[in-house]
Amino acid sequence: MLFHVTWELIDTSETGSKRSLELFSKWQPGPGQFQTFHGFADGTGGVALIEAGSAADLAKTVAPWTPFLRFTARAILPIQEYAQIEGEAAAWRDAN
Repeated sequence: MLFHVTWELIDTSETGSKRSLELFSKWQPGPGQFQTFHGFADGTGGVALIEAGSAADLAKTVAPWTPFLRFTARAILPIQEYAQIEGEAAAWRDAN
């Protein structure tokens, strides 16, 4: 399952920033696997695509960072799969 995850900084203090960077230098991501991982240029947060077997695996992946970051996660589909699902839904509505 692929998740689009964004985060924003909730502890912007110098102490919080130093602590989160210290922890980040020791962190081994998982169980979710990062497909792409980026910080926003304005310094307010970032975005990642994370492959995880379940929502629980995603939660385990981001849990170390909840004192510092506020996360939003959305399951995403390849556009071909999404379009097929939308087409089937439209066909169902047309038939009913």
